[in-house]
Amino acid sequence: MSSNSQDARPNRRGGRGFARGGWRGRGSSHTSTTPQQQPRANEPFGPRIDSFNAKTLLVEKESPGIKDVKYVGSYNWLNTNAPVILVPGSPPAWTPPAQDVKLNRDRGAVYRDTNAARYASYPMEPAVRAVLAMQSQSELPSVDIFGCGSTIGSLLRCARSESMPFRFDIDVIGNTVFMVRRGESPTEMITDLQGYGQTFPETYTTWDADVRNSCSHQRIISYDFGGMQFLVRSETDGYIRTSTAEPTSSTESGDDVSIDTVLNTMGNDVRQSQEGTTLEVRAQGTPIPQDQIFDIKTRASYKQFDMEDILPRLWVNQTPNFLLAYHEFGLFNKPKVTSVQCEVLKWQKDNSSLLARFHALIKRIMDVVRDSDGQQFEISWDGQGPLCITKQIATGRMALPTDLSTLWEAL
Repeated sequence: MSSNSQDARPNRRGGRGFARGGWRGRGSSHTSTTPQQQPRANEPFGPRIDSFNAKTLLVEKESPGIKDVKYVGSYNWLNTNAPVILVPGSPPAWTPPAQDVKLNRDRGAVYRDTNAARYASYPMEPAVRAVLAMQSQSELPSVDIFGCGSTIGSLLRCARSESMPFRFDIDVIGNTVFMVRRGESPTEMITDLQGYGQTFPETYTTWDADVRNSCSHQRIISYDFGGMQFLVRSETDGYIRTSTAEPTSSTESGDDVSIDTVLNTMGNDVRQSQEGTTLEVRAQGTPIPQDQIFDIKTRASYKQFDMEDILPRLWVNQTPNFLLAYHEFGLFNKPKVTSVQCEVLKWQKDNSSLLARFHALIKRIMDVVRDSDGQQFEISWDGQGPLCITKQIATGRMALPTDLSTLWEAL
């Protein structure tokens, strides 16, 4: 995450390049060359095909849980005017300074949704291309839900009756229900930055040499949740190196996926959408195993942070490590990355009733849109009434360009 590219601060420690996109603010400021969608408030809803209250859903007696988690794809956004991704890319590495220094407060503004801001035509396309580049098509599971931490997290909050309204798109491609985040505008900004959510990672993490000038690392995992197969895209804040040496070759990786696989599958590629927008895909970076990644949260020392606020997100994204960095007026005291796998498993066990309701909610949506006429729908909730499933008006918004949609449907 960062401020506007003109204001991007140089890396004092070498290796970060421009400030990074998407640290809980979802993206650095960037001049988008993609077509602009109309603000969401100007769009009416289409015909309603279903509505229900999450509390009234019938649930299974046996509470579901997440299992069979696998890292299946990743990419970095480059901090460039044209949309360019590196596959597999890699997150910035945890490289704390030898001595803690007092940091400046965050300034500027950031995009709320990095993927939409950098590629408004098809924000889910980079994730799909990354998965297809890094996985053998014959080994891909039959995917029921392809979403992101935002869309799936919104549905989890609905199941929890947390009054946070949302509205996002659905596109049914083959047997897969794509859930696509859409805000008020692709380039919607967060302007009221507070604290040190930008300056902390700029100081304590470093982009590896082969992915410098990156501004965001996005990764996709697969897992089974109650018999439904999910692919979930989320942003990752950093990773922990297994040795003190910085990787110098794109072939160095401890994961099952290698950059050689990506090169053989893809090579450098340029994809042009029907709207004329070009997405450039470069085979570059190092696959980082899932057990090395972490997320970051900064907090003033006088404000105790409740892990219950973050555990649902860590559960959805299956993030194994977490860094809660306390500070006194910008001075951090030797922050450390810790494993939260036990806490996430305990949260899953303690919230079995919630997850049974969440499972029923997801299955209801999946069954309704699969059985309905048409392909594009919207899911919306006003924060208190029933969750609504409506058809999109006119031709609808496709989650993927035609060539990629056809390829996915044939898998």
